[in-house]
Amino acid sequence: MRKTTLLLASCGLLLTACTLPTPPAQRQDTSSSAASSESSTALQVQGEEIGEGEPATEELTETGSLAERMLPTGVLEVGKLEAPLTLLIFTEHHCSYCRQFLFEIFPRLKTDFLEQGTVKIQIAMLPLQKYQKSTDASLGFICSAAQGKGLVMHDVLFRNPNKSREAILSYAVDLKLSTALLDDCMKSARTKALLEGQQTWAQSLGVDVVPSFFLNGEKFIGLPYYPDLKGRIAEALQKRTEEE
Repeated sequence: MRKTTLLLASCGLLLTACTLPTPPAQRQDTSSSAASSESSTALQVQGEEIGEGEPATEELTETGSLAERMLPTGVLEVGKLEAPLTLLIFTEHHCSYCRQFLFEIFPRLKTDFLEQGTVKIQIAMLPLQKYQKSTDASLGFICSAAQGKGLVMHDVLFRNPNKSREAILSYAVDLKLSTALLDDCMKSARTKALLEGQQTWAQSLGVDVVPSFFLNGEKFIGLPYYPDLKGRIAEALQKRTEEE
């Protein structure tokens, strides 16, 4: 692992992230809540270069029970459907900073915003080439979401270092998923096309770091300090209130 510094504009928040190569150059509709405009905040990002280092040690977290929906794009949406703000995250199951987001920040977002119905989260996957089973993990996540248990599989995949197809099927047994359906789904050309579509989407939005976020279209990258993220959300909510 080595440290990388990325500067965007002017503010000085310290963030952490994993950098990744540009996904395959395919095109697809990007008329979702995310926009390609950069945030005007200056960010210093520390992260791991793709192709270097080893997977980090896994830890335990609990995501809790939340309403979840699999969108037609294969993206998992968590929270109340009518929430006024959408936080889109591009993530990956080996990235230590993505795991830290799930363990440390997601539970606070859940309490402060998701359960209050003010924010919903969309989770999109970006496999990292340096990890041999990264694509398997992403496919397993999408296929678990198709059975209504994407969030809990997301948690399991971050907690367990073994992310092979065989391991994912064993996790599915514990989660009471249909292993036959999951196996067929992971082998499906349609599922692989959904994952490739998410990579294309990320490319169109200029995403080259995980985790990357879009709050109602405003882009920011790396693992934020929770008070900064909370303040950003509060400002967005205030802006919506003023516009109504």
